[in-house]
Amino acid sequence: MSLLLALPLVVLAQQQGIAARLDGRVPATVAAVAESLGTAARARGLPIDPLIQKAIEGGAKGVPAERVSAALRLVVAQLDTAAAGLRAADVTPDTLAIAAGAFAITAGLNGGDVASIARSTSRADAALVVGLRVAGTLAALGVPPQQSADLVSATLASGRPATDLLALPGRVQAEMARGIPAAQAAAGLARAAAAAAAQGRHGPPPGRGQPPSHPTPPQHP
Repeated sequence: MSLLLALPLVVLAQQQGIAARLDGRVPATVAAVAESLGTAARARGLPIDPLIQKAIEGGAKGVPAERVSAALRLVVAQLDTAAAGLRAADVTPDTLAIAAGAFAITAGLNGGDVASIARSTSRADAALVVGLRVAGTLAALGVPPQQSADLVSATLASGRPATDLLALPGRVQAEMARGIPAAQAAAGLARAAAAAAAQGRHGPPPGRGQPPSHPTPPQHP
């Protein structure tokens, strides 16, 4: 029952204009810029929540209006880049995947990295969304963007579950705690994932993954 009561509120929030959602939380000039950018972005199939969140964040911190407006334009550019990267990989982008791609781009990846991650999986969109967000997290930890994309791509291509993707930042941090540079740690994990993917395609190497042969019993006259 509570879920049914909440549904009209969700629909109402979706129907509200962007400026109305920002009313009283940001200066009127920022709300107007967000409304203009968001309306155009939504028409292109881009998510608008990252835009609204950035505006609210700037308003809460007292950032000057012109700087917040510039940040909003950057957010839209990142969303456009993420969507273009997904389309380059023949993925029809939804708002969740675009937002995840923009998150990765904010951390230092580019549209080509987003495309390479998208090409590495044929699984449901959820795996792609997780992969893009993990790639952004790895880059934020200090893994070079290209290696972040390579590690996530190799893990996705290996067919490992999403939980393995989510574990990657912790595994890199564990290696870094041992004094191994982030780039080196990520490269080692990527090689292991690539090897697992190759083994999955071609089977185990000779002599591995097969039960030991039993000696032929002696023949009695």
